[in-house]
Amino acid sequence: MDLKSRHLDIFKMIVETFFETGEPVGSKKLVEAKNLDLSSATIRNIMSELEKQGFLEKPHTSGGRIPTTFGLEYYTKYIAYNPKKFFNRSLNDILIKKRLSVDTTLDEAANLISKMAHFTVVATSNNKDEKLKSIQLTPLDMQSAVIVIVTSSGNVQNKLFDFEEGIELNDLRIAIRLFKERLIDTPMIELATRAKALLPLFKERIGNYERLLERFIKTIFVFEEKTQNKTYNKDAMILSKNISREELVGLLELIEKHSVWSTIENNLDEDNKIKLDFSRENLNIISKRIDFENDKNIKEISIMGPKNIDIEESLETLDLLSILIKKGDN
Repeated sequence: MDLKSRHLDIFKMIVETFFETGEPVGSKKLVEAKNLDLSSATIRNIMSELEKQGFLEKPHTSGGRIPTTFGLEYYTKYIAYNPKKFFNRSLNDILIKKRLSVDTTLDEAANLISKMAHFTVVATSNNKDEKLKSIQLTPLDMQSAVIVIVTSSGNVQNKLFDFEEGIELNDLRIAIRLFKERLIDTPMIELATRAKALLPLFKERIGNYERLLERFIKTIFVFEEKTQNKTYNKDAMILSKNISREELVGLLELIEKHSVWSTIENNLDEDNKIKLDFSRENLNIISKRIDFENDKNIKEISIMGPKNIDIEESLETLDLLSILIKKGDN
């Protein structure tokens, strides 16, 4: 739905004033706040038309108006969203002052921005595409050794291997060499299955090969697909006066157990993989899916905030965080 130029300008001012105050916007308040060269009566008529078109609503019989869910979605899609704009000057200035470089970790950037903008940031990771990049053997003594595994996301794991009767250090060295030759770049969650296929090679070169391979499958190559969320500035939701205890419990369960992005149906931009959820009574959610050329675990960034959350700043924050993550990926 297209708005007339003047109606669009007034609607934009109403939404931005609502973001600033969190209160219903009246015609007189808007004229004063924006120093408009229009009468309150003219503004009321435009507001009334915007209300009939579904962009605004009155929370009370008297008083000002607030954007509807449809109005907020329209503002986001056709006014605030610009996929070529990465982050606004104020965010950039803060990052420079904090000396956050392109190597900034997600923790540093998300903590800073979420607290500055007063909303909650959720980073969702999934290890489905994580691959084996290195496997090394470090003998400790005659009874044990450490298997060092490095993944494509830079994750390093040290796993203790205790020698049993019939398993010798030289057999373990041969096994590690075979794993290096055959399993590098294998998805971590497929290591156990792929290792079983090496049984004929182990039989040819290793004594007590069945027991040694079984130990790796059951104790070393134990990786399952996991989706995990890390939340920054959770207090922005917990301390909100507008979010009920029941709503809060549902939100906390969502961000602790699920992919936020996959639970939202409303696409803002399919190409840039951004979704909106403005259907909740007291909360807005904007989520962005992130695809890496290399195998990284962070798959999506989501922002949660009150109904008067600054949508333009939220969109720019999503782009900023994804850019920092991708630059750190290079």
